[in-house]
Amino acid sequence: MSRIALIGPGAIGGTVAAALASAGAHDLVICARQAFDTLTLTRSNGESGLSSPITVVTSWREIAPTDWVLLCVKAHQTPAAADWLKATLGSGTRLAVLQNGVEHRERVAPFVSEANAVIPVVVQLPAERTAPGRITLYGGATLIVAEGPIGRAFGDLFSGTFVSVLLTDDFMTRQWEKLCLNAASGSLSAITSNPNAVATVPGMRELAKRLVEECLQVGRAEGAELTDGFADSLVDGFMARPNNRGNSMYYDRRAGRMLEYDARNAVIARLGRKHAIPTPITDTLVPILRALCPPGSEHPELNQR
Repeated sequence: MSRIALIGPGAIGGTVAAALASAGAHDLVICARQAFDTLTLTRSNGESGLSSPITVVTSWREIAPTDWVLLCVKAHQTPAAADWLKATLGSGTRLAVLQNGVEHRERVAPFVSEANAVIPVVVQLPAERTAPGRITLYGGATLIVAEGPIGRAFGDLFSGTFVSVLLTDDFMTRQWEKLCLNAASGSLSAITSNPNAVATVPGMRELAKRLVEECLQVGRAEGAELTDGFADSLVDGFMARPNNRGNSMYYDRRAGRMLEYDARNAVIARLGRKHAIPTPITDTLVPILRALCPPGSEHPELNQR
């Protein structure tokens, strides 16, 4: 049995916590701003869901170092989780970072020591937090980590649960594949306030493709193995979903919250400059996304990822 602290029980964290709680194999503590007694996960396809009693702490002063920390807040909320990380990371604690983007290690570097193994996680998990402790899951749940002893240990945490952990020898590519998806689907749906914009608005398919191609070029420079037809196949996937439910950036725009544009879009321009790769589409979209963020929206909403 492992002692696990999960920071940020929003859509992603809540789903992961529901899987761990239902298995009952670990000592799980959820770190959140708002208390709740039960974690309920409902499946949109009508399958039976899960409801589990859980332990929630609302102050970092109430928790001690654990064996594992699962950081599930949005990328821009990481600094706001600093006290939680300080309280839960002891000597030898392993930190799994379940966030968007490709800078997982860089993002948590100020808060960890050499004694803490950091494991970046690519999340493939369509879910929505409808209230504190209440999650709706719209499909399967897969977490992708790098092959190796730490990755296998992370996978063991979810043994017997509905969450699948995929080990890969090419984590770099898996990261950039997800970023290409996020860069286009999140930004364009948020800017247009239309989750089906790419599939239904004339000209949006070409814009999405050009945006993905920028991301693809930068990803290749970083070491990702992305094929020539990847942009077309990804955008064709958007076109095949004219009734798209939406994504987290779309819902954050609707709710007036901070948008995760830095980890999902601005990073492309940052790393593009590093490799002298022009990113004109990204350079145009990032200021628009920044302008859509309400003043003060960087508030540490640990329940909302």
